[in-house]
Amino acid sequence: MKYSLLAALFLTFPASADLYRWIDRESGSVKFSSTPPPWFGDPERERGAPAVEVIPSRGPGTPPKPAAPEVSPQAGSKTELERRWRNALQQVTAIAERPDIDRLVPQLQEAVRTAEALSAELNRIDPGGAAARERETQGVMERIRRGLQAAR
Repeated sequence: MKYSLLAALFLTFPASADLYRWIDRESGSVKFSSTPPPWFGDPERERGAPAVEVIPSRGPGTPPKPAAPEVSPQAGSKTELERRWRNALQQVTAIAERPDIDRLVPQLQEAVRTAEALSAELNRIDPGGAAARERETQGVMERIRRGLQAAR
């Protein structure tokens, strides 16, 4: 009895939870949390907030899934992809407008890669909107160039 009680005290149960990942606009650092940020799931508040990536939990002993492309055809509807693309562009703009942009180049590169991947997927499923997306992307890239020049 005494040993079974002792064994029960040291018995641990695996815990699992989805992880939420986003880039903090103020510090440029990547944030992880087991609880979603306050704006997550609220379309109105998500418009001006950083994009949030949900990393699903895997149970104990479950092998990791093979790496998937950043954006896949199953990533969602055109509307969802456009929302994610616009959020990525907002993130790029927010980083580019920071006075310490030189320190944030890796985060800026990651945000640009994300926006490019989403744009490529959107162009694949909606070629008619590619020209408008390209114009919007070029406007953001011009702001980045000005931000980098001003920082020097």
